[in-house]
Amino acid sequence: MGPRPVSPGRLGCATLGLLLAGAARALGGTTMPAHDTEPSRLAFLLEYIGTDYAGAVRGGTVASPTEYAEIQRFVEDVVRAYGARRPGRHDAVTAGLADLQQRIARRAPPEEVYAATRAVLPAMVRAVGGDVRPRVLPNVANGRRLWAGDCAPCHGVTGGGDGPAADTQSPVPTAFRGPFLERVTPRQVYDAVSLGVDGTAMPSFALGYTPGERWDVAFFTMTLRIGFAPVRPAAGAEIGLDDLATSSNVDLLERLRGSDPEAGEGHVDFLRVNFLGPGGRAAPLAGPAAAAGGGLAAALQLQDAFASVAEKVRPRVVGVTSYVADPDWTVERLRATHDEAWMEANAEDVSYPGHRPLHAASGFLPDDDGFVLTTDHVLRDDHGALAALVDVELPGHVRALAGIVGAEPTLDLAVLRIADPKRRPTGLPPAEIGDSDRLEAGHWVIALGDPPGPDSTFVVGLVASPAERQCYQEHLSATGLQTSLQVPPAALGGPVTDIFGRFVGLNVRPTRAMVGADPVSASPGADERAFTLPSNLILTLFDALKTAQTHRSPWLGISVLEPSLLRQRLGAQVDTIVFPPSGIYVDDVYDPSPASRAGVQPGDFLLGLAGHPIASVADFQTWLYALGIGRSVELKLQRAGTPLAVVAPIEERPASAQPR
Repeated sequence: MGPRPVSPGRLGCATLGLLLAGAARALGGTTMPAHDTEPSRLAFLLEYIGTDYAGAVRGGTVASPTEYAEIQRFVEDVVRAYGARRPGRHDAVTAGLADLQQRIARRAPPEEVYAATRAVLPAMVRAVGGDVRPRVLPNVANGRRLWAGDCAPCHGVTGGGDGPAADTQSPVPTAFRGPFLERVTPRQVYDAVSLGVDGTAMPSFALGYTPGERWDVAFFTMTLRIGFAPVRPAAGAEIGLDDLATSSNVDLLERLRGSDPEAGEGHVDFLRVNFLGPGGRAAPLAGPAAAAGGGLAAALQLQDAFASVAEKVRPRVVGVTSYVADPDWTVERLRATHDEAWMEANAEDVSYPGHRPLHAASGFLPDDDGFVLTTDHVLRDDHGALAALVDVELPGHVRALAGIVGAEPTLDLAVLRIADPKRRPTGLPPAEIGDSDRLEAGHWVIALGDPPGPDSTFVVGLVASPAERQCYQEHLSATGLQTSLQVPPAALGGPVTDIFGRFVGLNVRPTRAMVGADPVSASPGADERAFTLPSNLILTLFDALKTAQTHRSPWLGISVLEPSLLRQRLGAQVDTIVFPPSGIYVDDVYDPSPASRAGVQPGDFLLGLAGHPIASVADFQTWLYALGIGRSVELKLQRAGTPLAVVAPIEERPASAQPR
């Protein structure tokens, strides 16, 4: 599979114990010796020296003898390995490495050593190789999921080197903070994940992650900067994907200031989730170059792109039918009451004697483990009770019973799982997961549906506006992708993809406020504007619902916001807020609610929930479901720079607090 949801701890610190080398090898991880002459290892070591030297020497004095000895050993390894690959050569690389070695020996300032490594790196890579680059655009959202499961136990949720396993490790895990993060490159992180770091608890993930996943983590790591707040750069710069992979923040800022002397950190942040094409146009999605030539050639290329999406995605689109108990639901009754004489058709309608079909919709297979994403409303009767039985129609009109794993009625999202492992489909095209945060107005989106029976849908539309926020506590419409897609009710529950066939959303039932009436009562086949849940929100809830297995909406009564979005809102007034190093902003509180009764106020920052650090809205959502309705939890807050803690129960969202 391509980029995919990953269960926390798949190769993480907690799973590896303390990430000792022996445990890493037992799970397929390895640490490669520092003297290894593999070209990518040489490039990695050179970048490692440039960024880590600052922790070894300060003010001309050795600050850490252990790190200084490691730096000296690494530069000797690079000199020796390069000499072995280029025997007898006294070229610019040899001279540059000698100069670097001399600067380290005389304990030169970190800025000099960093500049020396950056100066010699391109020539060394050209001479011996090792210039790894991403083959496809990295998925920053998937990188965040991988980080949360596999990196946070050691490096911390926000990259501060303060994970729960950090205290047991020597040397301590890297903190992605300050000058270090400004000088590191995604390629260096990619190499560290691929190769491991000799002498530390960091193993190789080469056997656990695909190359694409390693790039996902590497690009996400660059977003850990405290105060990360993307701002679109001024026109004039062109910075491609290769540039982003091999450039540090310092490099990018210098390059941006070549065309805009006023460029700042926010402009570099923008580049960490976008690249700039010709004319400075932001391109958050990579793809083939636009077709050259006449309009027909462009149309044919677009047609091929659509056909490719259908071929790739349709096998993972399924039909979903819910049933209610009805003892009189038999073939004989159908023939007697509806004058239906077709034998096979009647048999199909009575697949489960004594159970009458209730609702039908579509669904999507996000992985190969038998899970199905679909809508919540298709599973409930007129009184909101869950259906007695659910089945899934798979490719080839194969039907299989499915259990209801979990549901989020507020968002009309549900997770099923095919009950019989032998009935779960195999050999399907990989489910490629996209990053819904990187969609922009004007991007293509495609809605696919395949309800039970012969009907299917393939609807092409455009993004009008990406989701403005991840929180669905207040305004539901701001949580969804605004698109031009119009689909029939039976296509709800089907996936929405980008033009490359990557899953970026799921079509669900619009709220009453959006359509002015209950969409369930719409006439069959009537098209309507679907409400598209973004994939990043869905995947967070997918993992949470699989764990919590709840069918109700947990609720504290707060609306929360990512600090980066808050910074954008505040603009020049950003200095009026005391931002904590991590946490999310409480921008509104429902009254009465558990939060309001506990004293939570708009303007607070939520730092932790029941002892679990909260670094993002996704963290808040995950733990809200995992902790569950009925549990009292401690909310760790910051108010006007002062820490405080309150206790509130997680309750079921009341009908009066349904989002508008």
